[in-house]
Amino acid sequence: MNESELLKKILPVFHIASDVTVPPGDDCAMLEFGGKYLLAAADQLISNVHYLYDTAPELVAAKLLKRNLSDIAAMGGIPRWALLTLAVKGRSDEWLERFFAGLEDCAEKYNTAIVGGDLAGLPNDLDCASLTILGEAEPDKVCLRKNGQVGDHIMVTGQLGDTFYTQHHLNFIPRLKEGRFLAENGLTRCMMDISDGIASDLPKLLEQSGKGAVVALEKLPCCNGCTVEHALSDGEDYELLFTVAPEKVDLLYKLWNFDVPLSCIGKITEDKGLIYTLNGKAIDNLEITGYEHFNA
Repeated sequence: MNESELLKKILPVFHIASDVTVPPGDDCAMLEFGGKYLLAAADQLISNVHYLYDTAPELVAAKLLKRNLSDIAAMGGIPRWALLTLAVKGRSDEWLERFFAGLEDCAEKYNTAIVGGDLAGLPNDLDCASLTILGEAEPDKVCLRKNGQVGDHIMVTGQLGDTFYTQHHLNFIPRLKEGRFLAENGLTRCMMDISDGIASDLPKLLEQSGKGAVVALEKLPCCNGCTVEHALSDGEDYELLFTVAPEKVDLLYKLWNFDVPLSCIGKITEDKGLIYTLNGKAIDNLEITGYEHFNA
């Protein structure tokens, strides 16, 4: 059973309280609290899964926070607070001190306060770090996976693929400013971040929207000229994947004032399913699924 199939079985188990505006299944949950709307998400890092064991602790800590910040960015939100849990074995006091210093440096950079958490030891040489992030967003601006509409253009920021060899998986910049810009200007209401690769993440958006898509392979922004397969499936891009109504595409390009490039890679369709094309011709034998934790 892969991750997507497992989630389909798990998520219906949980009841949804009346103050939960966005339930599990998106990049963040959205909670109504005291007249405001909170975003909440959690993500984790496992050594030798998300990073090599000898990676500098500052980079590990920053990646943990940044991958959570990327979820806030995907909702068009603003990060506020975070809680950390860390379990390790075989790490020195120096490693731990560098980890926490790196975490604070990153937290200060992105105006996010570390407000608590928990520490534990493990029986084997392994790191397991988890972070819960809280942010805020306006209900009329929040960007949800379910909001894709037929005819919308499918856009991505930045470049895709080759994330491990370029060290992008450690050194990426969460697209908080870009996500907030898109939400505030009403340029999209449908967005997510790319963590497991387009081939895995776009179908999640399509399933929530109840739509399909056509993706033009020649339009993928392949990092360092990597193959289409790598651009679709490497994962850990942490770029934004979003849809834009046809009548707003020109305005998007006119207003876009970031160094980060934009690429239009396809369109949302009425017929469900994901179709890849190359120079206008459908590709029938391209079987790429992106990263699946339980199949890795």
